[in-house]
Amino acid sequence: MMTTEIRNWAVVAAAMEAQGSTNSEMYRRAKALAGGQADPMPTSHPAAPLSISAA
Repeated sequence: MMTTEIRNWAVVAAAMEAQGSTNSEMYRRAKALAGGQADPMPTSHPAAPLSISAA
């Protein structure tokens, strides 16, 4: 079952592909997350108590 977050990343990846913007870290992140893989661009420093994405 596809979650809303995965679906959103799939939309981002598809939009970037349509624009030919596939040579960036954000595109690689969108493709990985849309595919259910681990986030290749963590949004928080490992020493931080809470993830920035949780804010």
